[in-house]
Amino acid sequence: MRGIRLAETVLGAPLWLFCALVGVASAQLAPYDSVSARSVSGQFIVHSARLNARGRDFSNNPKLLKLEPSLATVSCERIKQALAAELGASGQWRGKIYLSLHPAQSADAEITLISERFNGGWAYRVNVPNPVERTRFVRGMVQVLLLEQANRQAGGRSAEIPVWLVEGLMRRVLDSHGAEVLLPPPNLAKSGVSTSPIFVDARLTNAFTLVRLALGNRGPLSLAELSWPKENQLAGPEAEVYQLSAQLLVAELQRFEDGRACLRAMLGELPKFLNWQMAFLRAFQPHFQRQLDVEKWWALQIQHFTGRDASGLWSATDSWVKLDEILHAPVQIRREKQDLPALAQVPLTSVIREWDFVRQSQTLQAKLRELDGARLRVASDLLPLVEEYRRTLADYLAKRDKAGQDLAVGKTPAPGANAVVREALKKLETLEAQRQGRNPQSAAPVAAGNPPTATPGEK
Repeated sequence: MRGIRLAETVLGAPLWLFCALVGVASAQLAPYDSVSARSVSGQFIVHSARLNARGRDFSNNPKLLKLEPSLATVSCERIKQALAAELGASGQWRGKIYLSLHPAQSADAEITLISERFNGGWAYRVNVPNPVERTRFVRGMVQVLLLEQANRQAGGRSAEIPVWLVEGLMRRVLDSHGAEVLLPPPNLAKSGVSTSPIFVDARLTNAFTLVRLALGNRGPLSLAELSWPKENQLAGPEAEVYQLSAQLLVAELQRFEDGRACLRAMLGELPKFLNWQMAFLRAFQPHFQRQLDVEKWWALQIQHFTGRDASGLWSATDSWVKLDEILHAPVQIRREKQDLPALAQVPLTSVIREWDFVRQSQTLQAKLRELDGARLRVASDLLPLVEEYRRTLADYLAKRDKAGQDLAVGKTPAPGANAVVREALKKLETLEAQRQGRNPQSAAPVAAGNPPTATPGEK
């Protein structure tokens, strides 16, 4: 990964002994003052070798962050908290992380990450040039924190974190918590310590909007490009395109109801496989069965991202009517046995409540495809509802399939299926209330959850 060199060693001695030996050797070779600090959780230990002689002056470079050990430990803890907010609770940490700060020789000096296994677990050393480029520092900490989480159950082989996951989460942390996690040392004034206030804009902005504004007319990268990035995609002007595409991929995966849990499960699976794709499929099994399914899903997200041409959008009234059509399923009814069947429409709540799972699954899969198409043309006001309807149906199908299928008509649903049905119906009823509240005056409202009125004599 650009700006971070990785190494892995398996030692019998603990890492702190290695660090101590390195510190002794350094003290013999150059006049360093040793400055150390430990974070509040005890996971991060920062050691700074401060050169007495004047080093290179990077004070005029606004992209570089000067690190001070005690503040660096606070930054590390805050990055860990920001990452936990993106992935959900990850449990108790098991591997200590040692940061070694050394005087930077250039503005683009690399961070070196070393993972070491000894009796009882893993530990990590991060060699950080000081000052360091801000994005590079956050990237390095995100990577080592993901590695520590992935290796908690690892044996003799360290996990390999996919580049897109590191870059995507790094951008998420920077966009959401950048001013909070990067703490430069205060300026020293004649009268003591002077501080500069930092103003944080706490307004939450949708990742979709952030990426769209940053990419402009460019579309996100394909899944293949994200999986196997070229060198020029990780450096220079193309690096931001890769980061933004990775950020969008992470955000879309998080949008699954269990998306954060699946990402955490993927981290735990990584040490078991030589490639991240196998770990991904095992963790996201409720949503993707094959790698081809992931590629199709991501291609559809790109189409959604780039394909909403304002000139082709439906009006508010047409959007409401089209969505109403999608949320109903056609059925055939007969007034008398000898009559020809007549076509009627029933809401999807009736489909889920009354139909056997095999039949409703086929109908709901078709509705998901219709919702995918509607996302490209529905009016902006209804787009969030379309997204939520699609996600609710997809989550229901995944959970209902996992609970067990009632293959025969009239067969009692498998244990646990009733709870899944009740959960889906409750969500759909909530969404229907929201949809009715956005019904344009010119569109006739349709009652939620009720089958069409039967004509007299209907059976």
